Order: sequence, then C-alpha cells, then structure tokens
Amino acid sequence: MVYPPGPQPGVPHPSEGMAQPAPMVPWHRRRWVGIAVAGAAVGVIALAGLGIYGILGYNLGPLTLILAIGTAVLPVPILLAFFWWLDRYEPEPRRYLAFAFGWGACVATFAALIINSFGGRVITGAGGSESTTAVLVAPPTEEFFKAVPLFILLILAVTGRRQINGVVDGIVYAGMSAVGFAFTENVLYFGSAYLGDEDKNMPGGITALVVTFVLRGIFSPFAHPLFTSMTGLGVGLAARSRHTWVKIVAPIGGYALAVTLHGTWNLLASSQNFGVILAGYTLIMLPILAFMVGLAIFLRGREAKVVGRVLPIYAESGWFTTQEIAALATIQNRRAGRQWARQIAGSIGAKAMADYQFAATKLAIARDSLARGITNREFPDEERQLLATVDARRQYILQNARPGSTMPWGTPPQAHQYGYYGGGHHPGYQPHHQQY
Repeated sequence: MVYPPGPQPGVPHPSEGMAQPAPMVPWHRRRWVGIAVAGAAVGVIALAGLGIYGILGYNLGPLTLILAIGTAVLPVPILLAFFWWLDRYEPEPRRYLAFAFGWGACVATFAALIINSFGGRVITGAGGSESTTAVLVAPPTEEFFKAVPLFILLILAVTGRRQINGVVDGIVYAGMSAVGFAFTENVLYFGSAYLGDEDKNMPGGITALVVTFVLRGIFSPFAHPLFTSMTGLGVGLAARSRHTWVKIVAPIGGYALAVTLHGTWNLLASSQNFGVILAGYTLIMLPILAFMVGLAIFLRGREAKVVGRVLPIYAESGWFTTQEIAALATIQNRRAGRQWARQIAGSIGAKAMADYQFAATKLAIARDSLARGITNREFPDEERQLLATVDARRQYILQNARPGSTMPWGTPPQAHQYGYYGGGHHPGYQPHHQQY
C-alpha cells in the first residue's frame, strides 16, 4: 500500500503573519451538543436501571437482591480486565466504554426482559414451551439490544466521531456491553436460584446459589461476550471498509452469527442433559472462543505494524525520529517509555507519555484508513490536533527530564517548529480520489 506524503517541514502555519477567522465548528462538534447527548445517554441508562432493578428488587426482595448483586459482580473484574488489556494499544475513551457497559447492564436487560416475557406468554399461550422462547425469542432480542452501542458508534462515524476503527474496537465495545448484560442477567439467575422454585421442585439456599455461580460465573462467564463479539466483528469490518455493501452486509452478518451462536447455546442448555451441554461446550463454544481470542490478539498486533508502516511518512517531514517509531511499535517498548516518564516526572509524566503514545497510534490508524479509501472529511483537523498533542506531550516530558537522562527515542525531533499544510497533504493531493 502506498501512502501519500506527510506534513512538509518549513511550511508556515496558516495563522503566521496574518489574522485568521476562527474556524467554524460543525454543529455536531459543538460543546452543547456533546453535553446534551451525554445527558440523554445517562438519563436513558438511569431510567432503565431503575426499571430493571426495581423489578428485580420486587421479585427477589431487598436482601436477596443484595446477595445476588454481590455474587454477580465477582466475575466482572476479570472480564473487564481482559477487554482493557485487549484495548491497551489504542484505548477507547472511558466514557464510551462506560456507556457500552451501562447500556448492556440496564437498557439492554430491561428491554430484553419486557420483550422476552411478552414473547414467552405468546408462545406458551400457543402451546409452546419455555425452551422455545429461550431458543427463538431471547437470542435475537438480546443480541440486538446488546449491539445497539455498536450501531450508534458506527453511525456516529459518518459525522466524524470515529471511535470504531477496526475489528479490535468492535470486539471491545461488544464485550463491554455484553459484560454489563451478563452481570444483570446473573443477578436474576443467582437471586432466583437462592430463592428456589417449589412449583418446579427446585430447592433454594446457598447450595443452589453456589451451583448456579459455578455454572454461570466460572463455567461460562464468557458466553454473552462471545455471542456479541460476532456483531462486534461485523461492525469492525464495516468500519474498516470503503465499500458500501460491506458496511451493510458485515454488521448484519455479524448479528446473524451472534444470534445463531446464542440460540445454539440456549438449545444445549434447554436439553438439561449435562452430557449434551458438556459436549456442546467442548466441541462448539471453546473452539470458537479460542478462535476469537486469537483473532483479537492477532489483529491488535497488526495495529503495531500500522504504526511502523505509516509514521515514517511523518518522520520524513521531521515529526518523528526513527528511534521514536521503534519505541512506539511494540507493547514492550511503549511500557518501557511510560516507566521512564514516570521515573523522571511521576504519574503526570507517565500520563503525558501515554497521551503521546495514544495520539501517535491514532494518527497512524487514521491515516491508514484514509489511504485505504475510507472517507474522513475531518481528517485534516484530526491530523492537526493529533500532531499538536504528540508535540505538546513530547515537549512536556523532555522539559521535565533530568539532565543526562537517556531518552527512549534518542535525539528528539523539532516538529513543533513546523507548521501544517492542508491537514498533512502536499499541494495537489486528493485523498478521496487517489487509488492505493
């Protein structure tokens, strides 16, 4: 793949030597819009949370609800740690991750409870069984509502707010929503197990709670994240493609795979035959889980290769040194850089180094997407902001370094002396018409 030249050194910033009018901020980038959207998202999640936990509290009772919540939270840190680990190379904003988790834990579960209950009544009224509801109604309903944050972020990419840049991002957001959903669903299952059900001859108590926890919290805590990761895979492919048909087919195909896998798991569980469940778990679920984990780790490794492939363009213009790019190209080198910054400037220095690394990575991924023909009308402004962040954080770290300190990137570049030209394009460069 051929990349266009980066910002050219020696070109003065447009603001030098003459007054420039303030750039017009697109309406969707204005502060009040962001505040309104964030407020609406928090409001929807809060109302849904009150609804779902109000229902659970009414059905389980306050003490059982507290016990169930305490038990359901146990596997959550392990699952979240995995997705944070997967996301550490080009981390997503915490507010978006929190939104995905909150949506899954409150909105998705509340909507699924209502629709599943209604669908169950219709099916049982027509002579069907609860197993039919679990296989035909629950999977499409739950997978759709768990995937809503993914669809929202994919749509927002059209306005320039591109948060999903590939499959890894899609899997991370899918996992966060699914972990939230599984947490609230486990509250229901753990509370119900503790109370028992005399009509179904199911004794309750601590023993029943422990058995249910082993089955759901230890035996299959990854189930919901695995299902929804299929939709995340499709959304990630759509975000990395310039073809309209891929942007439509990939999310739909991913959602269909999620529903199929979810329905298969529910079908196995509905058999209530431990041998059948164990066989399905061993022959179907574990291999798919291993494949998805391996795929996610492989694709995360490719992000490092993008940095090594794209940033040399900027090195030619003086924005990075060869040593810097090498220090950014692996997780180990990036970790060493943060440790070095912490030693010379404490936690603030480590944060500055992390910001520098993340901005450089995002710059490489954004330019790689542009080279692939993925339209991004706001790339010039995004490139300018990311280069400014890289330079500002680098200068902060260097200013706080002790005399004689060994720099993790050798002799620092002087990119802060350079200006920007057309968001990183030389005259005549047409990114949306160039073929790569």
